[in-house]
Amino acid sequence: MVELKRISMAGADIAVTDARVADLVLEYAMHLGRAGTTDTVVLPVARNGQQEQASLLIGPASQIALMENDDRKAEKVELTGIDELLADLRRRLDALLGRGAQAIATEADPRPDHDDFDAYSD
Repeated sequence: MVELKRISMAGADIAVTDARVADLVLEYAMHLGRAGTTDTVVLPVARNGQQEQASLLIGPASQIALMENDDRKAEKVELTGIDELLADLRRRLDALLGRGAQAIATEADPRPDHDDFDAYSD
């Protein structure tokens, strides 16, 4: 059985999801806060006996708490896409921290995260 955790933000219950995802979202939010930036993460959650998606805006102002899951119905929901999401979150975290050869700009978004000031010079 997959371990689940409940994610709460600013005191409100948000989602029940895979514990590994919850732990990585918390770590990612911490590093986003240190970098003074934000990001949106879409994750699969167990709600009302089925899988749904939750979008979380995380960054410097995030107040995230993780708790053990106490919703027994959620334990019966098979969450899909977890491995892909974990890989994506690790890639984002590595890019944020400058680890590995991965650049912050991705192929899907090749724009740099800053202006090219050389383009403005005469």
